[in-house]
Amino acid sequence: MENKFSELGVAEPIVKAIGEMGFDVPTKVQEESIPHILKNQDLIVMSKTGSGKTGAFGIPIIQNIDKDEKKIQGLILTPTRELAVQVDKEMAKMSKYKDISTTAVYGQHNISTEIKEINKGVSVITGTPGRVFDHISRKTIKTKDIRFLVLDEADRMLDMGFFDQVVQIIKTLPKERVTLLFSATMPPEIQRVCKAYMKEPVTLELGSDVKTVDTITQLYYRVEPREKRTQLNKLLKVEQPDSCIIFCNTRTEVDWVTKFFQRKGYEIGASMEETLRPAECAPLRSSRRANLRSLSQRTLRPEVSISMT
Repeated sequence: MENKFSELGVAEPIVKAIGEMGFDVPTKVQEESIPHILKNQDLIVMSKTGSGKTGAFGIPIIQNIDKDEKKIQGLILTPTRELAVQVDKEMAKMSKYKDISTTAVYGQHNISTEIKEINKGVSVITGTPGRVFDHISRKTIKTKDIRFLVLDEADRMLDMGFFDQVVQIIKTLPKERVTLLFSATMPPEIQRVCKAYMKEPVTLELGSDVKTVDTITQLYYRVEPREKRTQLNKLLKVEQPDSCIIFCNTRTEVDWVTKFFQRKGYEIGASMEETLRPAECAPLRSSRRANLRSLSQRTLRPEVSISMT
């Protein structure tokens, strides 16, 4: 069966690589995004995690990079080190037959090791804003040849307080570049960055190809960040659930949420390590009146765990 990526204009070496990864049919976000990026157009994509975003920006970036130029040509910023590692691994697989190298840089990783890898001549760097800015300040990441900038999960970078660093990084890049922004939501701060640093971007608003379970009702409430815990407390009083799991982005937030609800009189347990998962989740499975539990995303989904750089 013919690989459908070929119909989007994807080159044969990349088609072969992603075929070996088990991908023959593009997701909706890949189908819509790849042609624009291949034309070097700035792009804003509103799409959720699980929609195939890495392939959407990774495939055309790999194709458009000059493999003979052993310089940094692509920079991908992610909110967490786990995502940086994940994206870099996917980029390496997709570029298997393109003779280009990639690497990831992030906090709590040996910076000397990163510098040695960068000095070998990588084409694409994926990293967290703090560590990338550190490298730029040290002049170990030279930005003058960067042609592609990706802001992956931009709203999470904003939520985690990294956007000032993101803007500082953008200011060091060549003005003649392609900027790609992927975000589940579009807060005003991100809109301002798009207006200031992108050139007539094409905007795509796409849903995920991944379906949720029909028995789950999903609701969301728009609240100010400082009001989250207060509003959640009000919601719990109204709904009065038998049991509850609260997902937080960082270990610090887990601590804040735990202390807040303890002051409110809840019996609440907090876990930030995968090894504690059975102990924390057992009451939820075994009791109809289980305690309210507060868990970080690291507990239930270590592959997308969230931590500070």
